[in-house]
Amino acid sequence: MNGVLVLDGIGIDTEQEQVYGYLLANPSCRFSDLEAQWPGWSAVRVRRALRGLVAAGLIGESSAGDNPCYTAVAPDAAVPGLVRARIEEARRAEQAVPTLMAAFWSGHHADSAQFVDVIDDPAMIVERWQQMQRAVRSQVRALDCPPYFGDPVEPDPVELERLRDGVVYRVIYAEEVLRTPGRWADVEAGMNAGEDARLVPELPAKLTLFDDFAASLPINPSHGRPTAVAIVHPSPMLDALAALFEMYWSMAVPLVVTPAGEPAPAPGQVSPDETRLIRLLAAGLGDDAIRRALGVSPSTVHRRVHDLMHRLGATTRFQAGLQIGRSGAALEPPPR
Repeated sequence: MNGVLVLDGIGIDTEQEQVYGYLLANPSCRFSDLEAQWPGWSAVRVRRALRGLVAAGLIGESSAGDNPCYTAVAPDAAVPGLVRARIEEARRAEQAVPTLMAAFWSGHHADSAQFVDVIDDPAMIVERWQQMQRAVRSQVRALDCPPYFGDPVEPDPVELERLRDGVVYRVIYAEEVLRTPGRWADVEAGMNAGEDARLVPELPAKLTLFDDFAASLPINPSHGRPTAVAIVHPSPMLDALAALFEMYWSMAVPLVVTPAGEPAPAPGQVSPDETRLIRLLAAGLGDDAIRRALGVSPSTVHRRVHDLMHRLGATTRFQAGLQIGRSGAALEPPPR
């Protein structure tokens, strides 16, 4: 099998896979033949690999004293069964999580301070972040504001993956996020993938809630780049952080105007550039923030906003933003 490990995911190690690959191409080999095939292996090592393959159902053994004969079972019959068994094992492990967590918290009751873990290793922070996102079953809630650990312009591949899985992402952005050069493209990529986003003038802290089992809070002692992350486990503190998010969510302005929630202009009535402008205008951003987010000149922003106000019949920017974001006013196509 050219030394490529393809069966490790179903519990077959490298040596077992080598033997199985050899038996696929050379059926009905006796133990002595296999021992000669790998002269660097001891007899015990060869027998161990063969026993594992027999137990997995990948090969059959015909007893002939000290020199039995071995034959490979067809992969289309043997491998799917092992795959299904592994899937069932994974499901049983997942179902055991509540019991394991109960044991975990029973050991933490003696010290009430232990519902918070502090991680200061950058690699471990990223690993734990990805683990918690992948453990989510229902929703991720976040308050998003600078500063960031890494490059905020790069989309989060795990978020996009979980959005495709059906996980709900509710994110509240501070206005300064959209003033960060290049940040709007990443924000919009998340919204286009299904993220439900809202905007507020400012936020007190960066926060991410993973279902109701954990929250992460970057620690920023010098008001520069974060140096560590606090992971908050189920506790009154986690409940308070969830309540804080929901309070800000109720006050935030929708950044995505969707037909299902906050009605948007019907497809085909506005151009993609106008759709972006509508999102930003509905969120209450000023000309300078819109210019930075869209990467256009001040005069272009002024002209586009004026055109939208004219088509809405609005006399002020505030009135136009309110109509778009709250009442779902439909725009007529621009006159030829």
